[in-house]
Amino acid sequence: MTLVSPLGDSVNHQTKKPQGHSLWHDARLRLQRNKLAMFGLLFLICLVVIALLTPWIAPYNYDSQNLALGASPPSSKHWFGTDTLGRDQLTRVLFGSRISLMVGFIATSVALIIGVLWGTIAGFSGGKVDAIMMRIVDILYALPFAIFIILLTVIFGRSLLLLFLAIGAVEWMTMARIMRGQTLAIKRQEYVEAALTMGLSRWQIIRRYLIPNALGPIIVYTTLTIPSVILLESFLSFLGLGIQPPQSSWGSLISAGGETMEEYPWLLIFPGITLALTLFSLNFLGDGLRDALDPQSAKD
Repeated sequence: MTLVSPLGDSVNHQTKKPQGHSLWHDARLRLQRNKLAMFGLLFLICLVVIALLTPWIAPYNYDSQNLALGASPPSSKHWFGTDTLGRDQLTRVLFGSRISLMVGFIATSVALIIGVLWGTIAGFSGGKVDAIMMRIVDILYALPFAIFIILLTVIFGRSLLLLFLAIGAVEWMTMARIMRGQTLAIKRQEYVEAALTMGLSRWQIIRRYLIPNALGPIIVYTTLTIPSVILLESFLSFLGLGIQPPQSSWGSLISAGGETMEEYPWLLIFPGITLALTLFSLNFLGDGLRDALDPQSAKD
């Protein structure tokens, strides 16, 4: 738009259009304002980096024993002390973080893949297919997870990969229910009906419209499932069904420390604190993501 000033000069005024922001951009800004969530995110990033670098930064080998040293309290040489076999506890905690985080991420990925596909197919199909698939979920919910994992261990033997798959096979059912509810709401939208009218296949609609529009709940549930999976592995290790020596996880270290906590409390304190901080960080991040992706829930 061109205007003429009182002095006869022409002045060009361009109206600046306000720039819009995507929902993901706004969610990121809300997440950055959440101090607890950012603390959790930074702590987890540091923990993952340390776990990846553990073979190079650990002061000792995880299975190196010094029977003459025995269980000794924290010192300048052994910051977290040593266990009853003279193994450096800091090294055991660092290597245990690799196992526990691996269990958390891999088992959660397995649970996510099964749960997202199962819930989306059930909700989108509807009718008898939906009823049958969700009744299967209800039946599996009624089975004690410990018995299920014990059966898998007896049939297939103990292995780290089997532990990941078994835990993931237990944790997928809640994700299936969440995805079914999201799918029932999304499939009534006009763009999904238009896609059906255009002749897109069910798999194309699931891949292009249903799953992408449910990413918010999927991301939030993922951050809340990882601590649940880590706790489950810790419980199994406490029962002797998880990681076997000389390998260690936080759960197995806590189990071993619990047996001697009166005489050697540091064997329980340090892995317990590490596990607690990790679980707190994941829960803080999960709550922050939930509030960022669904700000209305934070107001309620």
